[in-house]
Amino acid sequence: MGNKVIVSNRLDGAVLAILPKFIGDAINTLPALALLKQLYPTQRICVLVRPHLTEIFSRASQYGLEVISDDRHCRKKHRGLYGMASQLKHQNFALAVLFRGSLTDAVLARLAGIRNVIGYAQNARRPFLSHAFKLNQCHHYIYRYCKLVNDAHGRPFTHFSSPKLTAQPSTLTLSETQCNVALYLGGKVKGTRYYPEHLAIQVVQHISTIKNINIFLLGDNSEQSDMASLASLALSKGVTLHNLAGSMSLAELVDNIGAMDAVVSIDSGPMHIAAACEVSCVAIVGHGTSPWSLVAPKTDNLIALTHQSTSLNELDMIQDVSPENIYHALSSLLSKRR
Repeated sequence: MGNKVIVSNRLDGAVLAILPKFIGDAINTLPALALLKQLYPTQRICVLVRPHLTEIFSRASQYGLEVISDDRHCRKKHRGLYGMASQLKHQNFALAVLFRGSLTDAVLARLAGIRNVIGYAQNARRPFLSHAFKLNQCHHYIYRYCKLVNDAHGRPFTHFSSPKLTAQPSTLTLSETQCNVALYLGGKVKGTRYYPEHLAIQVVQHISTIKNINIFLLGDNSEQSDMASLASLALSKGVTLHNLAGSMSLAELVDNIGAMDAVVSIDSGPMHIAAACEVSCVAIVGHGTSPWSLVAPKTDNLIALTHQSTSLNELDMIQDVSPENIYHALSSLLSKRR
């Protein structure tokens, strides 16, 4: 039996979207959330997000979303499954859309008393879904999120938009006469996506030859030591970098990326932020957590350098992307801005 089409103007109550746990995946739900807002223009659209992701949505105010911190994942004020369900139950949600494949999220929606629960039938959660759909693993993440909303409502849409974030003015001291470029090459915690230091320093040296260049290093707290080491190595070779690793909130990261002329990034959150802020980006693609075809940003301002490695060691694959190719790709993007 097929799913009964949800008629949006017959639903009385707020809409809850339970989002993925990673930065890039959360950003990639924005087009689907925009479709929900079109379907329910007068109702509250709430997003349940991991505490560390709440700041991202302060830069997505144009979507008209209300943010709820998923305190199941909060150390300071942790709520269990039943406590979180109780909090949600008081908000009169008529519909939940599950953008993660989690069984627990489906149980949470049901415990919260939500009658209409849309999701993909995976991880043994079909009995908890009122509208269960088969997941095509070949679909791009943005497409699969939008398809979930569209199919449940009778396919009223033919297209979706790309994700957009609105950066606020950066607190960095930037000169309009200089070319400002941010590098996110990852730390060792990134595993197979980490661009190793012996190659990263070559990237830095190549980029430093660009006239009036101003180079910033990005990274989170876990990458501070790796970025400090790279900055020190660069200084020993006569190149000064501005090391921002571990010094920014997620909202500040969006603002600082939004202020750049270009970004060079591995396949990770900063790449998706750059694309959503419409900042030119060179993506260094090694062996990722998902196939590149499923996560590649939908933008014309990105050059993806994918590896062609024949190595049987996944850690070595990203090394097939040469510093010279990264430099030439960046130069190409910057030339379009002049």
